[in-house]
Amino acid sequence: MKARQVTWVERNEDDPARRISRLGGEDFSHSILEAIMNIHHGVCRYWLVHEGAPVWIVLDTRPGPAYLRGEHDPGEPDTLLSLSEPPKTD
Repeated sequence: MKARQVTWVERNEDDPARRISRLGGEDFSHSILEAIMNIHHGVCRYWLVHEGAPVWIVLDTRPGPAYLRGEHDPGEPDTLLSLSEPPKTD
């Protein structure tokens, strides 16, 4: 299974229930649905660096829609939301 480092997230201001619409890193950009499916089917794992330490991104399947969060986040995806916006391309 491939592991990818997430370095940015794209926020979806129009949908508060899905505050993150894409995540990406040096060589990839995945929609949030693609990332959820990759984790669910064991195709790919994602991780990020938060406060100098690696953090796995996990699938949260509590009642309601599935979403991604840092493995130590109690509920909201605060660790993911701490990442910057995607780099601008011209």
